[in-house]
Amino acid sequence: MNFLTVLKKFPVIAAFREIRNLKIGELRHVGIIFILGGTIFDLPKIVEFAGRHERMVFVDIDLIKGAGKDAAGIRYLAKESRVHGIITTKSNLISSARKEGLSSIQRIFLLDSESLTGGLSVVEKSKPDAVEILPGLILPKIMDRIQSVTAIPIIAGGLITKKEEIREILSSGAVGISTTSSHLFSLANSASKNI
Repeated sequence: MNFLTVLKKFPVIAAFREIRNLKIGELRHVGIIFILGGTIFDLPKIVEFAGRHERMVFVDIDLIKGAGKDAAGIRYLAKESRVHGIITTKSNLISSARKEGLSSIQRIFLLDSESLTGGLSVVEKSKPDAVEILPGLILPKIMDRIQSVTAIPIIAGGLITKKEEIREILSSGAVGISTTSSHLFSLANSASKNI
């Protein structure tokens, strides 16, 4: 599965900080699951479910416990856990993910114009498969600036809680949004058309 193809069909990504909050029934309308916490021992059940239901699992390597924040940790996630990709703020892990056949999403936390400029410079060097901009609510205001620097697909994450925000973000050119707000998961299969 190609995650950009999945995002076209399901642009709302279900994100979970607490694995115990993951309810399998809520995921019938999503194509991608972000795991933002927990341990490597939580992954087998999630990945098994994802495989049966043609869902993709991305793990935030910076936040999950038990996987080293290095090439060996990424190899473990690829070979043993069989996740589809990683999320990270660390550009050096992007090439390790690529070597292991994993998709990669590089997160950029924006505090000001300098963090945007610096983040985009790093992204242009590391070449992840996508970039996640946090907080996602500001994306419509800065998307022109981002697109003038990079053609890498953009995902918005953080502070997105309303249907109208999803519409505005996707209309600005983002390929998807990630949210922990489970009431938005059901919008996933129609987000690009009916929101």
